[in-house]
Amino acid sequence: MTSSAWSFTPESGWWWNPSIPGSGYSIEIQDNKLFAAFYVYDETGYPVWYTAVGDLQGNSYFNSNLDFTFDGPCIDCNYSQPTTLLGEGGPVTIDFLTETSATIQFNGQIEYIERFNFFLGDQLQKMRGEWNVVLDVSEYTNNYPFVADVLIFRQTEIYQGDYLVTGCRSESTVYNNCTNYALDYNDMAAFYDSEYDELVVVVRDDADYYLAYYLKTGLNQFDGEAYSYAVGSSPNFNENGFPVRGFRSASYSFVATGIGPSKTETEGKKGRIGLNSLINIKPSLKEQPMATEKTERLKQIISKLERKLNQ
Repeated sequence: MTSSAWSFTPESGWWWNPSIPGSGYSIEIQDNKLFAAFYVYDETGYPVWYTAVGDLQGNSYFNSNLDFTFDGPCIDCNYSQPTTLLGEGGPVTIDFLTETSATIQFNGQIEYIERFNFFLGDQLQKMRGEWNVVLDVSEYTNNYPFVADVLIFRQTEIYQGDYLVTGCRSESTVYNNCTNYALDYNDMAAFYDSEYDELVVVVRDDADYYLAYYLKTGLNQFDGEAYSYAVGSSPNFNENGFPVRGFRSASYSFVATGIGPSKTETEGKKGRIGLNSLINIKPSLKEQPMATEKTERLKQIISKLERKLNQ
């Protein structure tokens, strides 16, 4: 995959090491500035308050020093100036691997951390809700370089022994649910490939084409590539796809409650044209072809998702 397709932005929020519960890190990123607060303990089990601030190097590497703060006012006490010892905690580095995973090193220790998912569920359940997607088609058209998609992951289910999350392409940003029309013409199914830690999504783009998304997913964003391919064929992962970025635009709770209209289209109306019909797609070959083993695995996953859409 090209590096531009897999660029990512680390997510702000609470982070932790799942294998060592009881401590963690609050990480806030604004522009290229990162602020972190640690809730950790010393050798005697006494809670320690560390903070760090500094610039991200690139989009994924942080290197600073830990400031130790103590002797501050209690919650219901009059204010008194706490004492902060700059750099007392020593150097700290955070190397972000994806939107929601990283390694952190301080006090001579290195450990794996991830964004704290306390409610959204597993790799498929966390996708439920509405997502707005931007596709970069600048290499394929002289017109406007970007197009958009709106995907609704509605529910998880078991289909022919495979665990999937299914839904649709929304009719518009007004309909925050899968209408009968959307389910008839633009249904969607997705499978989480645990071997490569990636989400594979197939959307019925129109009567003649599918659109396959190949994604790294966070809790509120995803990045990857999309491939348009004809019904009856399969995508060529050794050609360049469309770089894509997606952002959660509505929660699962909002989608599931039924707030907002839903309708049934009249019979006989042809589905809208898909991406392949909107632009002149002439894919170029990747500089580094995808490994054959991975290509075949992706094609098998996509075939399963197509069967779901064609049931």
